[in-house]
Amino acid sequence: MSNVDEDHSLPHPNSSWSRNLSTTELVEQAQQLEAPTGKGYMAHWGIEGIRMDYARWRYHEPFAAEWRTEREAVHLRFNLRGRTILENDQAGTVVHLASSEHNLFYSPGFDGLIRHEELESETFSLQFSKPAFLMLAQQATEPLRRFCAAVLQGQELVLSPCGLPLTLSLHTAIREVLGCRFTGPLKKLFLYSKALELVALQAYAIEQQSQPQHRYVRTDYDRERLLFARDYLIEHRALPPSLLELARVAGLNEFKLKKGFKELFGHTVFGYLSEQRLADAKAQLQERQKTASELAFELGYSSVQHFSSAFKKKFGVSPTQLRG
Repeated sequence: MSNVDEDHSLPHPNSSWSRNLSTTELVEQAQQLEAPTGKGYMAHWGIEGIRMDYARWRYHEPFAAEWRTEREAVHLRFNLRGRTILENDQAGTVVHLASSEHNLFYSPGFDGLIRHEELESETFSLQFSKPAFLMLAQQATEPLRRFCAAVLQGQELVLSPCGLPLTLSLHTAIREVLGCRFTGPLKKLFLYSKALELVALQAYAIEQQSQPQHRYVRTDYDRERLLFARDYLIEHRALPPSLLELARVAGLNEFKLKKGFKELFGHTVFGYLSEQRLADAKAQLQERQKTASELAFELGYSSVQHFSSAFKKKFGVSPTQLRG
């Protein structure tokens, strides 16, 4: 078992909870890291009571890390890849987050374990000082207003009893943060606007979750199988399976797959795939990782022209114009 405490002797994607959020200037840092637990990349940005953190790790083996801090923060966490369990013994709470899930929680402090159950993890998180979060969220939806009331009273709270599926709009907003090419004051403004957007999108996700019982996604098994289908589809996006093939590997019938997927993710199966492809392409173009030709091939488009046409229709500019 590895130990992570306030001295940050072992780099860890969650260790930033304990850092100061009061800076008024844009502070940013990125670094490649190697630790006894594995190799990773971490980046963070701090702006006026808000901190954004991104971490990508490959571990040698599943592990649990002891972690404690007395600093309070509102924490919006997105598990992009990997399964994590946060056990806060101080508050008696346990938060489970599977791959492609998110949740919001407030902690006056943390003393417990963070368990990583898979060998790869990718996370993005926002941490808010109490004043910054209250200013942003008190005029939002009813679930967030109730959450704000608990924060004001210093009550440990997890907003949703289970992890919420990561929507395409949330995924896109995160990738836009990671692909941001602005600098200086313009970057600070951009990141602040994205923090607002992510809070709004999660408030909407919570509101949708509180709606009447789903018609097609009725059980935890249904939800877990549809999440698997979504992840399998993304993993094989260059050569996507047919609906029948996807239903078979997910353990669902084709009707349940089609109806449940639309109900859970707000898109048809292949509509979601198309949007995901374009969101990934935009992020990689902004980061100058790939050319339009490379992306068209890797993402399964029949031609560069087809890819460019779909991209321009979605974003209003061609891939070449965006890459600059």
